[in-house]
Amino acid sequence: MFTVFAALLAGVATGRLGGARAARQAGRLLSIGLVVLLFLMGVRLGASDAVLSNLGRIGLYAFVLALGSVVGSVACAYAIRGYLPSFDAPGDVESGDGDSRTLTALVLGALVLGAVAGATVLPAGSLPLVERATTLALAGLLFAVGVGLGADGALLAQVKRLGVPILALPASIAVGSVLGALAVGVALGMSGTAAAAVGAGFGWYSLSAVLITDAAGVHLGSLAFLANVFREALALASLPFVVRHFGRAAAIAPGGATTMDVTLPAVKDSAGNGAVVPAFVNGAVLSSLVPLLVPAFLGF
Repeated sequence: MFTVFAALLAGVATGRLGGARAARQAGRLLSIGLVVLLFLMGVRLGASDAVLSNLGRIGLYAFVLALGSVVGSVACAYAIRGYLPSFDAPGDVESGDGDSRTLTALVLGALVLGAVAGATVLPAGSLPLVERATTLALAGLLFAVGVGLGADGALLAQVKRLGVPILALPASIAVGSVLGALAVGVALGMSGTAAAAVGAGFGWYSLSAVLITDAAGVHLGSLAFLANVFREALALASLPFVVRHFGRAAAIAPGGATTMDVTLPAVKDSAGNGAVVPAFVNGAVLSSLVPLLVPAFLGF
């Protein structure tokens, strides 16, 4: 987490010094970095015994739970859009439809290619190197995001302008995520508490899987792991579509807790600079709720 904050702050400082030229260079690197990050994520998925051994058995349930969480969170964020401050920021340029479709195809292709590589040709013992490379790639992406923020000089002004009302966004996303997972989970025959706990992972697959495994066993823990991995992938794939049809506030919803790190560059690329600060706040709030809500739901 320290690396994430440090990279973002270093990017802001660089953007302040480098101005518009630095921002243009960072923008070019952003799309490339997203493809690299998704490839590395795919490698980790393909090399994970937890994913491969459970994919056939619980993969469909996990995907449906992830989809329910995404749809529920987007619906709730869209419903309160009129009560949120504007996300507009100086220098915002949203991706065109063609660019968005191209980027979506690239990141999905990179994820699939990485998964195949992780399952077939990844040398034994090299997974820790892939994990470190993922951390470095993420830090590089957040540095690029920070450069864009620092270059437009509006970061502090936007934080002050958004104020306390912006907290309504993570609140609505939390409610939508849990209700969406609960609805589809009950339809699949799951207990309501188990489905709600999976939805309350908000995309943070590592922590939520550990918490659920400790409290409810490895089967539900594996389901939570896969569902929240799928949520992260669905967020990256759906962002251009959500921005076009539901707006910038709703575009923050699919990523859940990951909008402060992994999906933050994709939010910036799809929804513009103005969505970065709300996305970061959203991710921070939801990340703090995961260790509270997951055990609470399982304790009912």
